Amino acid sequence: MCKGFKITFESFDLDNPEGTLKKSLIMEGKISKPTNCLDFSFTHEQQIELIQATLDKVLAEKSSLINKNTEDCPKCSRKLMKLGKHKSTFSDVFTDHEVVIQRLRCSKCGYEPATTVRTILGTTMSGQLAKLQSELGAEHSFRGGEKIFDRFSTKLRKINNHNRIKLVTEAVGDTLQAVNHDEKEMIKVEEAEELILNVDGGHVKSKDPDVRSFEVLTSVIYRPESLQTNSKNTRNYLSSKSCAASAQNDNQSEIIEDTIIAAIKEGMSPKTHITALCDGAQNCWNIAESLKPLCKEMTSILDWFHIAMKMQNISLPTELKSKFLRIKWHLWRGNTEAAITRLNQLISKVKSIKSLEKLQKFLIYIQNNQDKIVNYRERQKKGLVFTSNLAESTVESLINQRCKGQQHMLWSREGLNPILQLRAKINSEDWCRKWKTVILNYTDVTRSTCPTI
Repeated sequence: MCKGFKITFESFDLDNPEGTLKKSLIMEGKISKPTNCLDFSFTHEQQIELIQATLDKVLAEKSSLINKNTEDCPKCSRKLMKLGKHKSTFSDVFTDHEVVIQRLRCSKCGYEPATTVRTILGTTMSGQLAKLQSELGAEHSFRGGEKIFDRFSTKLRKINNHNRIKLVTEAVGDTLQAVNHDEKEMIKVEEAEELILNVDGGHVKSKDPDVRSFEVLTSVIYRPESLQTNSKNTRNYLSSKSCAASAQNDNQSEIIEDTIIAAIKEGMSPKTHITALCDGAQNCWNIAESLKPLCKEMTSILDWFHIAMKMQNISLPTELKSKFLRIKWHLWRGNTEAAITRLNQLISKVKSIKSLEKLQKFLIYIQNNQDKIVNYRERQKKGLVFTSNLAESTVESLINQRCKGQQHMLWSREGLNPILQLRAKINSEDWCRKWKTVILNYTDVTRSTCPTI
């Protein structure tokens, strides 16, 4: 027996499911015995064709309901007259469609109800497509996102060109920031007794020919119990965290506001103790200290990872290396006075100008952060956090992976900031909960302000 198949589309009245209103063939074919992995299922092109044909039918049914029961003019109450049909385009994740909507007009006052997809929905694309475009735009280059879409759609689609992905990513990122601030007063979570805060910064290349680079600030906050180790005990990771990032040149006002919101999401209250780890820059300490009035108390710690990295980048003659290691020994135990004394002694013996400059900068670094250097050895023994490398690198996950992976990329603060908002929410795992609200708000904005999207 030779078998075949038919895939059909049916529409029916929900009050009378036995009666079919419309029935049409979507796809038919032959069922044969599979011989390999290539002929067991539909081809990629056939799957897209099936989605295309099915959605064409569903969208035709839905668009026929638009203006269906609109009979009288809402302005003058005169009966509306039919004026042909209007065709407009609509794009979904894999397919593009032509939607037909009945056009109506009042012969007396000229009123016409909306008859285009964009005026009705606020956009010509589905919410799922806008979500995917903004995610790919946040995680890949815009041209890279275009290539990914083309590969999965099996063809070039204008809706997925790199400029469109850029526009959508920036618009969604800006909307996300507004929604994030609006939700601040509605956040309700279990109060946390202890929170860990990491604040760091990174530089990206600037589009401005007069400025080589500009700094991007990031923060991540989490509960101590969120720090987990994988099954092989080889890598630490955070099971839950909240992130913030900003490229704005606004005296840290945006990153401070977003860090406060992130802390509230993690359970910060007037009863919470916060351990803040920073790289030593004053702007990072400013962000951390903005939480002080909102929590019970704060322990500020100069991140050991940054101390070790700065020392690693200083090269010295073999005969002086043991003295330099002794300085590290004192710092590890929180003996800053002894470390500073030995640093001054070492500086007097170094002849290399390059090494001398690095040592002097390191001395200033230790002096400026002297009150935030703790007994790291003791904290390690007690299992307390003393360095940010126990968690995932905030700068690496929020900035470097997207902004520095391709060295030719140049950025403006305005162009980078929406991407950072998306990356912060995606890394916080907050995006899954919030994306529908953001997309709906985004379409409301684009309905009146962005006719090209």
